Amino acid sequence: MPGIRTFIALPRPSIAQHAIAEVQTKLKATQADVKWESQEKFHITLMFLGNVEQLKLELLSTALAKSVQPFSSLTVTYESLGAFPNTHNPHIVWIGIKSNQTVLDLQTMVELTCTKFEFPKEDRAFHPHITLGRVKGDRNLVRLTEAIKTITFEPIETHCSEILLMKSELHPSGSIYTILKSFPLFT
Repeated sequence: MPGIRTFIALPRPSIAQHAIAEVQTKLKATQADVKWESQEKFHITLMFLGNVEQLKLELLSTALAKSVQPFSSLTVTYESLGAFPNTHNPHIVWIGIKSNQTVLDLQTMVELTCTKFEFPKEDRAFHPHITLGRVKGDRNLVRLTEAIKTITFEPIETHCSEILLMKSELHPSGSIYTILKSFPLFT
């Protein structure tokens, strides 16, 4: 029986969505070969789980609800535009957040809870970001890299009061995300 493709995330920042979309529109104007994410899919992934069996997902969900109880709602400030692995050779274009120890602690707790259910830790260091697009080819890549280096925006402070367990369904037109469960971060 195939599992449900899932990840755990901070929800899209509704207050910042318009400003982030404006940055994305400026990047799109470069006409680079990038698959741009839709605004509805903006989020910060805390941990990608992959395909998970329903029973394991229910047990994990109960454990996550308990593990995030000590966390209060938090402030997240979106302030930077960048790319992985770097702006000279972009594969992923993103909006990043101001250094935030609470977000890092929350991600560590989520990861620790997930490892108890035999989900592997991520090899790379956690870098909280919203993915704007994935580079698919070299067309207008120089224009894109210049735009990433020069586009600026005012930092946007947002309030986050939950984390989400998300389902990701793959389709030829792109993935579709559905909220499976919300875990409140109490104020």
